[in-house]
Amino acid sequence: MNLDKIFDTIERTLISPSLYWQSLSLIFCFIFSYLAYGLSRKFIFPHIISTTLKRNVELNRMVTRYVLPLLYPIFAVLFLALGLSIYSEFFHEKILFATTLKLTGLFLFLRFLRISSNSHVTANIAGLILMPALILDIFDILNPTIFYLDDLAFKIGKIRISAYLIIKAFIILLLVFWLSGLIRKKSKSYIDSSKSIKSSTKGIISKLIDILIYATIATIILKTFGVDMTTLAVVGGAIGVGIGLGLQKIASNFISGIILLFEKSVEIGDIVELDGGKIYGTIKHFGGRYTLLEEMDGKEIMIPNEEFIINKVTNWTYSNNRARIEINLGVAQGSDLEKVREIMLNCAQENPRCLNYPEAECYVTQFGEYDIKFTLYFWISDIVEGRMKPKGEVLMSIWKKFAENNIEIPMPQREVMVIKN
Repeated sequence: MNLDKIFDTIERTLISPSLYWQSLSLIFCFIFSYLAYGLSRKFIFPHIISTTLKRNVELNRMVTRYVLPLLYPIFAVLFLALGLSIYSEFFHEKILFATTLKLTGLFLFLRFLRISSNSHVTANIAGLILMPALILDIFDILNPTIFYLDDLAFKIGKIRISAYLIIKAFIILLLVFWLSGLIRKKSKSYIDSSKSIKSSTKGIISKLIDILIYATIATIILKTFGVDMTTLAVVGGAIGVGIGLGLQKIASNFISGIILLFEKSVEIGDIVELDGGKIYGTIKHFGGRYTLLEEMDGKEIMIPNEEFIINKVTNWTYSNNRARIEINLGVAQGSDLEKVREIMLNCAQENPRCLNYPEAECYVTQFGEYDIKFTLYFWISDIVEGRMKPKGEVLMSIWKKFAENNIEIPMPQREVMVIKN
């Protein structure tokens, strides 16, 4: 019966006198679309991109990537819709016109899907699903087909699953995952490229986006299959029991990670010290379970988030990047102590990374068995650039000036007595 209807529709369209008027109208619509596309591509959009969008890099990139490749099908859909509305005022038969408009609209959607997802597979799957549905709709047999597929059903408890529900769920999930992936990718790209948002705030926003997307996907899946939402309470209780019995560490690390992001006691780029100085490096990434720290030798350590909450952590860059460098050395007894102190202070102050405030300081700290010990303190502005280089430069300078002024750095003296029998 449906096949008879399809053949009857095709036959009536082919022998209808309006076929030629529809064909001629379609040709004019596509000609006008091409002319509008050519003018826009050659004159209008280059001017907009070079003037209005020149300062907005993100918007410029979106126009270049999404709008320009879709410009011709967009104009085609607009002119076809306009042509159909005008044609309908004069002729009643318009199936060819309406079919062309629907096919062009489907092509536009699939083209956008392919560009936005960077996947031909996703667009091809969507085309294989939507094209048969569009053909059925054109011949006005889509609703009978839906009713037929909906009758092919079985039950699992109180949930009724039909062939139509499975196809519908597949289409919905395909669209949801594509749209959520697109939103996640674009929002995170915008957040990461923003210079006005702090790194820790970027982490919080990214996690909130993930939570919202996953929660939305889960809700849509449950709604699609007709699952009662009150069952979420049971699921939540089961998850709570699971956390209470066996996921304490995972939950602790996850919650600790959220606390770190909101508290901002450590942030990406901070230089921290843990485990009594055995671990020293730069924070590179916050994860749901761990924090990635890169040591000065390039070694990367994954530290559980709770370590930053329950243990002592030295953050060298918490409120500022200044750092104090300490140099301890001894000079021979009998040396001019004022001269030694003056040389050590001058060597520190002459270093380009030494700050004028706080001032460099030098003290006599101890009269030893074979030397007099001095301690030199001086400050540098940015610990991120490292402490070893300025410390080494100051030590080299002290060594040279001590040699010029005949100041000795003594070695421990030992007396060895040989007793002969």
